[in-house]
Amino acid sequence: MRIVCIFLAGLMVVLTAPATRSDQSAALRLELTLAESVALALQNNRLLAHARLDRVVQKFDLRVAEDEFWPDIDIGSALDYGIAWEADQRRLEYDESAFLFPVLTVRLPTGGAFAVGLNSAFRDFGTQDAYTASPSLHFVQPLLKGGGVEVATANLRNARRQEEIHVLSFKAAVIGIVNSVVSAYRSFIQVQRQVEISARSLQRAREQLDVNRFLIQTGRMAENDAVQTEADIATRELNLTETQNRLDTARLSLINVLDIDSRTQVEPTEALTIAPVSPDLSHSLDTAFARRPDYLQALLFLENIKTNVMVAENNRLWDLSLGASASASGSQQSFRGTLGSALGDVVNRGVYGVGLELSIPFYGDLTRQQRYVRAHTALQQAEHSLAELRQNIDIEVRNAVRDVEVRLRQVELAQRARELAEQKIGIEREKLTVGLSTNFQLVVFEDDLVNAQNSEVRAIIAYLNALTAFDRTLGTTLETWKIDITRLED
Repeated sequence: MRIVCIFLAGLMVVLTAPATRSDQSAALRLELTLAESVALALQNNRLLAHARLDRVVQKFDLRVAEDEFWPDIDIGSALDYGIAWEADQRRLEYDESAFLFPVLTVRLPTGGAFAVGLNSAFRDFGTQDAYTASPSLHFVQPLLKGGGVEVATANLRNARRQEEIHVLSFKAAVIGIVNSVVSAYRSFIQVQRQVEISARSLQRAREQLDVNRFLIQTGRMAENDAVQTEADIATRELNLTETQNRLDTARLSLINVLDIDSRTQVEPTEALTIAPVSPDLSHSLDTAFARRPDYLQALLFLENIKTNVMVAENNRLWDLSLGASASASGSQQSFRGTLGSALGDVVNRGVYGVGLELSIPFYGDLTRQQRYVRAHTALQQAEHSLAELRQNIDIEVRNAVRDVEVRLRQVELAQRARELAEQKIGIEREKLTVGLSTNFQLVVFEDDLVNAQNSEVRAIIAYLNALTAFDRTLGTTLETWKIDITRLED
């Protein structure tokens, strides 16, 4: 055999595989703790890989939104080549011209915009006066509609909050995967323990049959009394077969969550141990409202809608803008040093203008009011949804706290019941050897022991699952499993 070790998120996973190529169809053996299973699923899960690709687009969307107030440079150009017939001189005249129109535009957080342009022309490249430049400066600032920092930066603020919503959605997806792995892993352990309990019960029944045969040989038991034990063995063999079938189903369910080869023989190595927890209700409620992704998303969504309402209300105002401009007529100059001279013309020979522009919307147009009504209605709906979500979270946390406490008490009772069942069947075996009991009574007590052992396993699994559900309810799953969300996004 050969052993292969791989490392997943700092956790080592051991694979034991056949060394010969002739046995390639044999299954791999994979020993996994619960933490290793979570790490493996987060590495392989296709839905998470899809979410990572979504994050690439979402991060770029934020980058585009944050680029809104960075300068934009547009450059236009043209090339003309003209031919004209000079009739009086009986010859063709050739005209060569090149035009360049660079414009730098800066949007301001106040809602205004500042633009600098330069209309440049290059004509008759062989002559001395080859360059003409006409610089211009323009500024516009809305005073009512579209004016003000709150309105102008609304899209940017919404985009940043939307990015936070995307991050929380990614966290929720990771939490869902973790919970799926934990549930499948513990279900597999539970069935595995049931197989072990069934196998031990079958072994005890076979041992009891040997005891019965000895008692029959010594004349202390009638031969017909052993039939009950033989029937019990057949029943327990059937139960073991059924449990083994459920074990393979649970194995495939876990493999499906881990997204690994279906032939892999997973070997859980996690011990079923419990650590008593006594959650505080008040602290749990505070944690849930501070950490739950769905609640934080609802808060951010509400803020975005409030911003939309503010913008929609602003759009109903009149369009009043303050404008200013400065420009200079072009001058024929040589190419060298002409750019600075041309810009200087704005000061020396510039034409300046300042004015107000007012646009009053036609009152028959209801589209602006429509957008406001929709935004305001969406705000009211979001507030109702947030209140309902807050109430649901309050109830979920209270149920989760109570469930943890009840499940822990059930574990204690199940352990006590299993201990008493073991004592009871031990006493009954001693009574059977001296003729004070029957095989039927022993079979009944054996069934009680098997049920008590299975109940104990179910109680432990239920308690551990209650703790996992408690983490999910509080939004602390990633912290419990020490998962760095930023590393998963890459």
